[in-house]
Amino acid sequence: MSSPNPSLDLLRQEIDAIDIAIHDLIVKRGTIVEDIRKIKKRAGPALRPGREAAILRGLAAKHQGPFPLPALVCLWREMMGGFTHMQQPFSAAVYAPPDDDGWTRVARDQYGSLTPISALPSASACIRAVAEGAADIAVLPVPSDGETESWWTLLMGEDDKIPQVVSRLPFLSAKQGEQALVVAPWPRDYSTNEASLVALRLGERASRSKIMAAMAAAGFTDALSLATMERDPTDCFHVIEVGDAVERKDPRIGVLKAQFGGILVEAHVIGGYARPLVLPRTTARK
Repeated sequence: MSSPNPSLDLLRQEIDAIDIAIHDLIVKRGTIVEDIRKIKKRAGPALRPGREAAILRGLAAKHQGPFPLPALVCLWREMMGGFTHMQQPFSAAVYAPPDDDGWTRVARDQYGSLTPISALPSASACIRAVAEGAADIAVLPVPSDGETESWWTLLMGEDDKIPQVVSRLPFLSAKQGEQALVVAPWPRDYSTNEASLVALRLGERASRSKIMAAMAAAGFTDALSLATMERDPTDCFHVIEVGDAVERKDPRIGVLKAQFGGILVEAHVIGGYARPLVLPRTTARK
């Protein structure tokens, strides 16, 4: 039944034509992704956090009009999740304490409806699932003081087979709700505007001001203490966010020992991520 307003019918026809064009382009994109899959032949992980960050930054910079940016990002994330599964299926182990599905929702929003998710009661169980190949990625809480489990200490070590942090979720953030880090057993996929995580083990207690001064003297920029864990006064752990993409064998790690005056037991780069886009409050509420 047609509308009594002819102009409304014309607008609806235009929307129908746009929907058909969108679907045709998605089908075409799927064909290209299938060609990429044949070329890569599982040569590496299909998940590319750095590339996805670049795509979403480009969308955000270009976007205009009344359609909400968070809804656009959600559409793109679901689409990219589907195309990623076309190349190489993957699964996630997600920290899910009793009566709290916040990190599961963050993972589902990021990786789409096709991704198998295993909800596990501890962060260490998630990391173990990744290390043993039972899951491809682990989605874990961002380290913070007072946390239940300092899972990030499990990523400290020299072995390249140790999983590392590769991204931070959600990428488009209103600074509300759960914030997560993604741990994976493959190398980081770098983007622009990166942050890295440095984990320290000290043989005695040290103030945050002393730690920040040592990080700056070693050449690290934008250092921010995320969490501290103490086994006893002579065995203290700290995780620090620093600016830029820092490699595991960055020479500044060696400089740190001199800056701490002998109390540094070990220091490791445990990964990093593209810095999320933070929405203004007015945009986030739309």
